[in-house]
Amino acid sequence: MNTLQELQENVGKQMKTLGHSEDPHIILLFLLEELGEAARAYLKENGYKAQNNRVTESFKQELGDVFLLLLRLSYVTDTDLEKQLHYTQEKLLSAKEGI
Repeated sequence: MNTLQELQENVGKQMKTLGHSEDPHIILLFLLEELGEAARAYLKENGYKAQNNRVTESFKQELGDVFLLLLRLSYVTDTDLEKQLHYTQEKLLSAKEGI
C-alpha cells in the first residue's frame, strides 16, 4: 500500500504527464466543483434529492475525484498532507481535552 506522500507524488507526476494545469487556483476550483458533485450524488443516493435521467457518477466515484484533486493540490503547493492531518488530529484532541 502506498503512503499518502507516495500518492501525492504519483498523482502529481501523472497529472503533469497528462498536461493538466498545475495552477493551484484552477485545481482548487475543480476541487470545489467535484465536492459539489459528490454532495449531489450523496443526496440523490440517500433520497434527499430527486433522481433524474442525467448520467452521473456514484457518490463513491465522486469522492475518488475529490481525493485525486486534493492530492494534486497538495502536490503543486508542496503541502505534506500526512503532517497536516496529524496537526489537525492533535488540534481536535487538544480542543476536546480543554472542554
